[in-house]
Amino acid sequence: PAKGEAYGIAAITQALHGLDFPATKDDLLEHVGSKEIEYRKGQPVSLRRIIEDAPADDYPSMANVVEAVSEALHEEGLTH
Repeated sequence: PAKGEAYGIAAITQALHGLDFPATKDDLLEHVGSKEIEYRKGQPVSLRRIIEDAPADDYPSMANVVEAVSEALHEEGLTH
């Protein structure tokens, strides 16, 4: 999808594009800066805040980040 037009998991992976794994929480925070993603169209969320609240400090792969962010968004009721 065009930059800024991705939703759901694609929005997460697009925001983290270019980040090398394994990565630490600090690596993720530095990479995302103040980016917002639209997990659901029309509902921007701060990727930084979600990563800050995530329980893990180390992420072996993109899949681990996607899982952590998806779980956090699900808990906030943003995935349905």
